[in-house]
Amino acid sequence: MHYLPFALALLAAGASGCQRAATQAQAPSATLVGTWKLTAYQCHCPPNQPVPNESVTFEPGQRFKLYRNQALAAEGTYTTGEGVSCGGGASEPLITLTPTAEDAYAPHGAYTLQGNTLVIDQCSAADGPKYTYTRQ
Repeated sequence: MHYLPFALALLAAGASGCQRAATQAQAPSATLVGTWKLTAYQCHCPPNQPVPNESVTFEPGQRFKLYRNQALAAEGTYTTGEGVSCGGGASEPLITLTPTAEDAYAPHGAYTLQGNTLVIDQCSAADGPKYTYTRQ
């Protein structure tokens, strides 16, 4: 009977270790540098909307270039960090692309990076767009 507290402590430590490992596996890594092609686009758009011809290149030094139809559409800096997006909830990884031109648009929001897939979610739960890119 005196082994019960010890067994419960081991079980709790094991469970917290698993939770920590799962969180680390889902966190984006620092391997954004490279070129990414937009392969899926979820939006509140008319049906059968084609995926835009878009790619983004993340460069060393926190710089990016965004191309639409093979033409430079935006360039500037990007930052990553943790925060709350979409009006509340838990802290999550965020990416912000800041174009140098005031009238240029670039995606920003919560992001995940798993292998060769980068997803930038601009609050799709509230009809915002969700961009899925594949590393080229």
